[in-house]
Parts: sequence; C-alpha cells; structure tokens
Amino acid sequence: MEILTYKFSDQKYLYTQLYENIKRDILSGKLKHKEKLPSKRKLSTHLNLSGTTIEIAYQQLLDEGYIYSVPKVGFFVEDIQTINIAPESKADIPDHHHKQRQLSLKIEDSHIKSFPFHKFRKYARDAFEQDQYHLLERGDIQGEEILRNEIRRYLYHSRGVNCENYQIIIGSSTEQLFTLLTKILGNSSYILEDPGYPLIRKVLQSEHKRYQYIDVDEEGLIASSLPEDVEIVHVTPSHQFPTGVLLSAKRRTELINWSKQKQNRYIIEDDYDSEFRYKGRPLAALQGMSNERVIYMSTFSKSIFPSIRCAYLVLPDKLLELYKSMSKPNNTVPRHIQYMIAAFMKDGEFERNINRMRKEYKKKLELVLQSVKETFKQSNITGSDAGMHFVLETTEVINKDSIAINTIDDYYSGEKTSYKNQYIIGFGSIEDDEISSVIKRLKK
Repeated sequence: MEILTYKFSDQKYLYTQLYENIKRDILSGKLKHKEKLPSKRKLSTHLNLSGTTIEIAYQQLLDEGYIYSVPKVGFFVEDIQTINIAPESKADIPDHHHKQRQLSLKIEDSHIKSFPFHKFRKYARDAFEQDQYHLLERGDIQGEEILRNEIRRYLYHSRGVNCENYQIIIGSSTEQLFTLLTKILGNSSYILEDPGYPLIRKVLQSEHKRYQYIDVDEEGLIASSLPEDVEIVHVTPSHQFPTGVLLSAKRRTELINWSKQKQNRYIIEDDYDSEFRYKGRPLAALQGMSNERVIYMSTFSKSIFPSIRCAYLVLPDKLLELYKSMSKPNNTVPRHIQYMIAAFMKDGEFERNINRMRKEYKKKLELVLQSVKETFKQSNITGSDAGMHFVLETTEVINKDSIAINTIDDYYSGEKTSYKNQYIIGFGSIEDDEISSVIKRLKK
C-alpha cells in the first residue's frame, strides 16, 4: 500500500478533487486490483483534509464500483476489467476569459467582477465539508428557517417590510414564485403595467389567467384608472420596469385604497432591484403600508449574482392559509445554496457586498450619464435615480447593428409612438474604461 499524495486547488470541492484523483489512478493502472487504500484517518492526516472529506470521496468511489470494502480491514481497488469506462470527451471547454463579448446595453447584464468569491467559497466549504447531514434531506417546502429569518431581518431594516418567518416562501426564481401565486389566487384577474415585465405576462398566458394592461406615466402606474372588475395588480413601484420611474406617494396611497375596497384584491409588489438607489435611502416598500393587502416579492439575482437562482415572496396571512391547503411541490432551491446565502447574510457580507456594488454602480452611472450627455445633443434622460438602467430618449440614430439594446417599445403593447425613441441603457456590464467608447459607438 502506497500513501496517496495529491495537489489541491480552490477550483472544486476538496472531496471532488480527491475522488477524481484516485479514480484517475485506478483507471490508469497506477493503483492495481486488490491494492489496499490508506485508512481514512491515515489519509486525512497525510493530506491535511477533514475525515468527512475522505469519507465522502471513498463513498463515491465505492458507490461507482471503483473500490470495494472488506469489513474491519479496509478499502481495496476493484477489478477495473469489470468497469465500463466512458471514452474521454473531445469537446473543448469554453474559454470565457478570451471569448469576445458582444457589446450589450441590455437590462439583464450585470457587473460581478468585484464579487467576494473568497468569502462565498468559505460558506460553500462549511456547507459541504462539515457534518451537515440534515442538509442532505429534503428540508422545509417554504425554505430553510435560517434563511427565512435572515431575509425577514434584512427586509425589515432595509425596506420596512413587516412580516414573520412563517410568511416567507423561498423559490428558484420570480417566474416560479409568480406561477405559485397564480395557483394560490385561483381565478383572479390581473392588471399589468404597460410597458412592463414580459415574464409576468408569459406566466399568466401559460396558466390561462385573465389580464389587462394599465398605462404608466412619469408618476408610475395610473392608479386612478384601475378597473372595478380586477382583483390583482402587479407593480414595480421602486423602479418601474422598464421606464425606471418611481411610483409617487399619491399613487401609492390610491393603490392601497383601491386594494381595500374589495375583499379579494391584492397588490403584488415586485421589488426586483430596490437595493440600488443612488439618491438617499431606498424607499420603503408598499408592503409596510398594508401588509394584509400586499404580496411582496424579490430576488437575489441582482444583489448577489444572476445564477444564484434564489428568490422569495412574503404572503399575507389570509393567502398563507390558502397556500397551506394546496398540494405543494418540494422547495426548488438546494438546501446547501440556502445555507450559503443565509451564512452570507448573517455575517454581514451580504449588506457589505450591496454597499460595495452600490458605490460601483453609482460611479459607473455617473460616467455613463456624462458620456451620454456629451455624445447625444438631442436627448432626455429619465429613471436614473435607481437600478442598473435608465432611459435615453433621442431622435438621433442609434447603432443597433453592433450593440444589443432595447427600447421601451419592446415592452409595450399599446400604440404610443414615442416609446420607439426611448432606449434602455443597461450600464451594469460595461467596464469603466470602456464607457466612453461604447457610448460613442452607440451613436450611428
């Protein structure tokens, strides 16, 4: 028996690297049939790895038939003649570092180069390397209690949301949670902002729900025009999507009053990027004005990173009773991911990351605005107080051939022609030193 020595990196989990190294040695013939592997304790000491890491790697090799166990003796190499070895893949691994990026000013693009990987890597190690066997079970269908508690605390202090842990439901995306809402709300009919978020319309169409549009102006959704025969309003009050306008105090009050006039009326407050406000504190959420009439929902895709795939909603008590009476699927966010996000929030890193990103985006926004004003002499800018996009209205010709960009008209169902000249400038993914050249290139 030879002691196994390997080098490890930060690119993968340690137990995965150990498993792959031993597997490679077996397949290459370096480790022979019936050869005894070091004991878990001995290998743990030699490689300076936790016993759990060794145990998980050995168990994976055992499950896949690369090794076998003799009780009270140890682990031995299996006869590889009996193992069906898949041919090596010849596909090239994409090189994201050298891949040429298409210039894009779309809303969904973001800047995550300053993300604290070293911190998040620690939470990942804690989740997988400690003996957290409970995380291997299915977990609570509403999400981990520890994460719901951190979300509740954060929402109360940052957005003025009044709720308890039991009212929070965690899901994999806004789309998934909104689909769940349509089932809770039954045969309700909906009002959508116009222009507005196309994903919401897509879900309503898929679920065969009735909906109609209501116009948005410089004060947001025109609440005084809400019809009597509709129960649910979907609204983005803190930074309207996509115009960027703020729902005024007068409209907020009108909207809340409308919701209270009939028993089954509710407001869905989609707070998708409220963290990024550049003038004063983030505005208080509608939910704080009427926690029994407002369904609050948001996501970590802007505040952490897009691929985190974790969102959440806060249900009023009455709707929570309906939710509990439903047949519900298991939670769609892996428990390990929920654990990592909760640890990220509990240590204060989440808010530090938001503060850091807010400063970066504010600086980026100022540079973009300056460059836009210098480049476009006939222009009007709106919606630049928050979020990661603003609207540039201009009659000058835009270079759509080489830069991916949307107009307000792309999100509009009506006949207002001025929206065709209102361009959405998503500045999240542009590097500071490229801003001037990109904006100049935007003008054809």
